[in-house]
Amino acid sequence: MIMKTSILHTNALPKQLFSIGLFFLAILVFNPVQAQNNAISVNGVVKDANGPLDGVSIYLKGSKSGTVSKANGSFAFPEKLSAGDVLIFSYLGYKKESVVIDKDSSFIELTMSEEAIDVLSALNTNVPYKSKRQSRN
Repeated sequence: MIMKTSILHTNALPKQLFSIGLFFLAILVFNPVQAQNNAISVNGVVKDANGPLDGVSIYLKGSKSGTVSKANGSFAFPEKLSAGDVLIFSYLGYKKESVVIDKDSSFIELTMSEEAIDVLSALNTNVPYKSKRQSRN
């Protein structure tokens, strides 16, 4: 009686490991691409009752990322944003405004309202300055 023995293919195990590794690598590579699809490019115009505002500071709350509006009031935020992010609009003499980004916020048209500013002034006492030096006579 002759026994048949099966020969283990030593090449099968590395091929399986390679296929599994390639599968996980593909998941890691394409997952950030899916996250990028949820990112929103935001641009828009900032104005007041009289027209566009030049030099409005626009920044992402809790971040150092920001931009400034151009002479025609237009801006393009340098980073892609996600739904729920908050943009802060700040300009001297105007109320600070905040806009919550949602999936439809690719273009923002914001009208800022003026705010009264307290002007710093010096206290005038109308008292002439007197020297404390004693005269030498």
